[in-house]
Amino acid sequence: MRSTQETYHEVAQRCSEYDCKHCRDRFTDLAGDSVSCLTCTHFADDEHCRLDLYDPIVRNL
Repeated sequence: MRSTQETYHEVAQRCSEYDCKHCRDRFTDLAGDSVSCLTCTHFADDEHCRLDLYDPIVRNL
């Protein structure tokens, strides 16, 4: 099941391991709207978190 863009954004905002694929400065990106699971290096092309962090975070939203 695919999540909404808003859910990906909220999960990424709460993820301690979020690592932006295209960002030079992690702290700058955390303040921006581009924070999303879709822009994280740990998020696979088939839309799952390689670190298995997505499900525990989304359950607590």
